[in-house]
Amino acid sequence: MAAPFVVAYRDLGFGGARPYLIVHVSGIDGRSGLIAGLIDSGADNTVLPAGYAPLMGYTAADLVAVQGTQVGGSVTLRNATKPSKAFIPEIPSKVFDIHPCFVEGCQTPLWGRADLMQHFDVTIMERKKQFALTPV
Repeated sequence: MAAPFVVAYRDLGFGGARPYLIVHVSGIDGRSGLIAGLIDSGADNTVLPAGYAPLMGYTAADLVAVQGTQVGGSVTLRNATKPSKAFIPEIPSKVFDIHPCFVEGCQTPLWGRADLMQHFDVTIMERKKQFALTPV
C-alpha cells in the first residue's frame, strides 16, 4: 500500500483554513495549470466555475446540461463528455481522469467522489487541521 500524502489545511482567503488541495489539470486542448479546490465528500463529481470550461478547451458541443442540486438548491450543471487529465504535483506519477461539471456562480472548485476519490483514499483529520491522500 502506498504511503499517504498528508496536507495541512490552507487558508486561501475564503473564511479560514479548510481542506484545500492543489491539483494540476490539463484540459482537452492540452493547456494546463494549477487549480486549488476544496475536498468535498458531498460533491458527486469535480465541480468547477463555468469560466474554466473555455480555458480548458471545452465548447458547448463537449458539455451536457443536467439539473443537479447543491447546498443552495437546484442548479444547472454542464457535464464534460470528454475527460481532462489531472495529478497532484507532489504525486506526479498518479495521473487520473476527471469529468468536471461546470456551474455558473460556482466560486470554489470542488474535488468530488467520482473523480479524485476514485483514485485516492481521503482521510480528513479535522482536529489536526490536516487531510491525507493515499493512492489506490
